[in-house]
Amino acid sequence: MRLLSILSRVGLVFLGAVLIAAVSADSVWQDSSDYTITTGDLASAMFGEWALPLLALGFLMAMAMVGAAYLVRDERLVNLKWELDGGENDD
Repeated sequence: MRLLSILSRVGLVFLGAVLIAAVSADSVWQDSSDYTITTGDLASAMFGEWALPLLALGFLMAMAMVGAAYLVRDERLVNLKWELDGGENDD
């Protein structure tokens, strides 16, 4: 288990180094474009080309929120009795 943790950390450091090297390469920033992107272009891309991936991402996020709400629920007997009785003790 400890080896897996170490390998994942090393892998994340390696991935970070690769990403930094790719973004900071001169060929990426060499040529500037005269084309400016407008909000209409962004909307067209989001609702045209990226509609299905955004829908899938929204579905996954909704599933994560439902799962988190389920995991946070406290189902101990004391708390269930508190919810049913409204906090009144009839002991």
